[in-house]
Amino acid sequence: MDPWIFFVVLTAIYGVLLFFDRFFKSCMHYPYEAFLTNTGLTVGILHLKWHTTAFNRWVLRLGNNSGSCCRQIINKSFTIGVLVALSLVPVGVILLFITIFGSSSPQQTEVSNFAATTSAAGGATSNVVKSQNINVEILLPGVNLPLDEIGYYVATLLISTVIHELGHALAAVMEDIPVTGFGFHLYFCLPVAYTEISTDHLNALKWLKKLRILCAGIWHNFVFAGICYLLLSTMGFMAAPLYTLNKNVIVTQVTAQSPLRAKSDRGLVEGNVITHINDCPVYNEDTWYNCLVNSLHFPGFCVSSDFIRLNDESIEISHHSSDGTLQCCGNNAKLCCFEYIDDLNNDAPVEIPQHVCLDVRRTMEDSYGYCTGTGMCERGFCLRPLLKNTTTIMVFKRQSLKAQEIPLKNVIYMGHPLDVTRSIRISQFVPKHEYISPKWCDNGILFLKYNIVFSLGLALINAIPCFGFDGNAIVNTIVNSFLVNRITEKAKRDVISLIATGIGSLLFLLAVTKVLWISLIKYLF
Repeated sequence: MDPWIFFVVLTAIYGVLLFFDRFFKSCMHYPYEAFLTNTGLTVGILHLKWHTTAFNRWVLRLGNNSGSCCRQIINKSFTIGVLVALSLVPVGVILLFITIFGSSSPQQTEVSNFAATTSAAGGATSNVVKSQNINVEILLPGVNLPLDEIGYYVATLLISTVIHELGHALAAVMEDIPVTGFGFHLYFCLPVAYTEISTDHLNALKWLKKLRILCAGIWHNFVFAGICYLLLSTMGFMAAPLYTLNKNVIVTQVTAQSPLRAKSDRGLVEGNVITHINDCPVYNEDTWYNCLVNSLHFPGFCVSSDFIRLNDESIEISHHSSDGTLQCCGNNAKLCCFEYIDDLNNDAPVEIPQHVCLDVRRTMEDSYGYCTGTGMCERGFCLRPLLKNTTTIMVFKRQSLKAQEIPLKNVIYMGHPLDVTRSIRISQFVPKHEYISPKWCDNGILFLKYNIVFSLGLALINAIPCFGFDGNAIVNTIVNSFLVNRITEKAKRDVISLIATGIGSLLFLLAVTKVLWISLIKYLF
């Protein structure tokens, strides 16, 4: 779905809800108001709110039913959470400075991005940029996130905020602070949970107990991200009974615009198991990207002299095209100009011309294999295709999940590896049985990655001293607790807290503005 269509449809839904809300308030005022009061719903402009007290007893029971030993462990855990939250404050501020004053170029080339991706996956190539800067991005569905992943986006935000607020509620109950309610705000498509606790009781606590409550949400997000990371790290072990790992990869999606989409018996389809790209074995996702990078340095084929003499279709005069590439073929897309790579160890006279024009598929099918890096062949002569700098030949060797089926033909594609990464999705979880889908583990991994990123991001953002975040209350508590002996007047301490929070809010606003602008520039251009 196009991002604009999604936003228009969602805006229309909000418009209908707002219309009926105003209509019922004017025509059925008392019954509708009673309905809103009983359900806790509030309808606004592009905004929905839900408030409830139904979970108050459950949270109170959860905190009070734990034994004395368990309460001590939980309290110590929240104390560790205070240390973690306070350590995240300078990290968040430093990250804001890097985001604001660091150099960010939205005009990065796709080749560099592709190389950086493969390098991060574990690849090694001389063309990969070795130094990578810290990059902060606002994740927006339809802009820098696929719109088909908006379900993960909304669900993860909801889970992260619920866990965050549950931390505040549980810590408040452990300190005998009343919890007055829970609720959700839905701002357009972004869900935000909140917890209401008694402010008077909270302010009456000592500074450590108060910080335990204020930092509990950050600590819960941090712990939840660690649990998700542990599950992500052990996903291969848990999936081993149903999937084959580190042997091959399987194609899970081929887009409609993909140049590799199957036509008759040629092309990739979902369920194809990829074993090699050219002479590079593919074991998992890392080696898949490594092999795509290595395909840019195509080695060449070992071809017999008889095949060359019978199939050479060279034009009379070789010439250079507009981009400087040597041409010895006509306009037939199936033909390619090959250059003979002389074997220095071979003293025999050259039996073939320096440049020949051959059919690409037939040459690959009838070749003895690939040349070595020095152009040596055990049999035949080494011919290397002459292609543009951004083009290479990729031979995908594949097989079916069903062992009894006829072996599948190799898929040959002339183009850039980026065309493959854009239009082909693969999984390293190859099912052992036909009724098992590789997307199950892929979806689980994607969901865990979303939770890790969003939970850590929510923890880090809330640690920043900024209005509306936990960092505001944390800074206010620290200033009023540790400066009370030096600055006796509370008004002056409040001014110091206001200045610190104001600086943090300004830095956060500048960082968000810059990152949002760069993200939109990348999307628009």
